[in-house]
Amino acid sequence: WIKNFILFSTIIFNGKLFDLSYILVTSAGFLIFCALSSASYIFNDIVDLKNDRKHPIKKKRPLASGMVHLNTASEIAFLLGLFGLIASLLLSPSFFFIASAFVLLHIFYTLLFKNYAILDILSIAFSFILRAFAGEMLTGYHLPFWLFLTILFVALFVATTKRHAELLRQGSSARPALFQYQERLLDSYTSMFG
Repeated sequence: WIKNFILFSTIIFNGKLFDLSYILVTSAGFLIFCALSSASYIFNDIVDLKNDRKHPIKKKRPLASGMVHLNTASEIAFLLGLFGLIASLLLSPSFFFIASAFVLLHIFYTLLFKNYAILDILSIAFSFILRAFAGEMLTGYHLPFWLFLTILFVALFVATTKRHAELLRQGSSARPALFQYQERLLDSYTSMFG
């Protein structure tokens, strides 16, 4: 959920952080994106359930450990996604468009993109960009282009260093995309994005 604070960057960088109307609408957008993010994480855990049960750390997650039943998790993900999208439409059609793109990106990430090198980290970075655009759609204010580039490269840097750490700690078996990465390539990406 911390990632969703990026929605507030629009009012921060446009000097509207202490304007109550903008704080309220951005907070509503933040809560909506928290619901949508939660739905996507639950969906990802449902899809990865079989592998997570074999993973030394992920097997302790609520779904993989059996603390939460699969049907319950599916219902929660569906309801969070549905109510999040309905609420986004109530805020504005343009915000709904960004929220829908965010949900679709996470669905494609879970089912396809996370299995391919480069596409996995680009998907993560693009989800941060969509959060920043969502803040713009809520307020009508715009972020400077350099700030979008900063968000993009910080997200790429974080995603690359995460993949690099996974490759070093757990080897290429930790996730499918890691088979396609080489340590030297990830070092180059980390330096470039940093």
